[in-house]
Amino acid sequence: MLTIKNLSAGYGAIMALHEVNLEVKQGQIVSIIGANGAGKSTLLNTIAGLVRPRRGSILFMGEELPRQPHLVVRRGIVQVPEGRKVFAGLTVKENLLMGGYRLNGREAARNLEHIFTLFPVLKERQNQYAGTLSGGEQQMLAVGRGLMSNPKVMLFDEPSLGLAPLVVNTIFNIISRIREEGVTVLLVEQNARKALALCDHAYVLENGRITMNGPGRELLADPRIRNAYLGERVEPRVDSKRSR
Repeated sequence: MLTIKNLSAGYGAIMALHEVNLEVKQGQIVSIIGANGAGKSTLLNTIAGLVRPRRGSILFMGEELPRQPHLVVRRGIVQVPEGRKVFAGLTVKENLLMGGYRLNGREAARNLEHIFTLFPVLKERQNQYAGTLSGGEQQMLAVGRGLMSNPKVMLFDEPSLGLAPLVVNTIFNIISRIREEGVTVLLVEQNARKALALCDHAYVLENGRITMNGPGRELLADPRIRNAYLGERVEPRVDSKRSR
């Protein structure tokens, strides 16, 4: 569905991504994990059209993805940005309607009701200014705003950042439910344990390069991942035949 081939991108003289290859199949949750500064957000921003690639290609449904953000949204790819970035001076309802700006009135009303079904707290607070919501509520609003445009793929950039553990569980349950409703997910997440447990496939990004990839559960059990990203001390298994 989404195929990235030999993608390199950066800012000015600084290259943040180097020859990245990645694939997201329809209906999957795909996670990208890595340390701060590894290039994870740059990757999502390049897909979303906010950063121009230096080399390589981004294919969506077999066709080259446009490089203008509004055209990327029209193709069906929506980003839920790091830090939520809701419009603090607008109400919850106004924020949601901003996400559905391309829809006609009937479609917008239908989608709005669906969002309120997914997030009852947003319905309760629909006339409240977004800047007065809690961090978790703002994250729900950011997700709902993205869903308003009927996306085929959602890009999540650090959705658990700064949230309490119970709220983090809620957000991950929401991501799982979104996939169940037919939306494909590409997830960048600092909480590697939760990201790997949730996803179908995962990629490890280090210094702008993909160094490992595989099914999420397999990477979760890999001693290298557990040592580097889960804060554990695990010795790699040694084949007894080879050790003799």
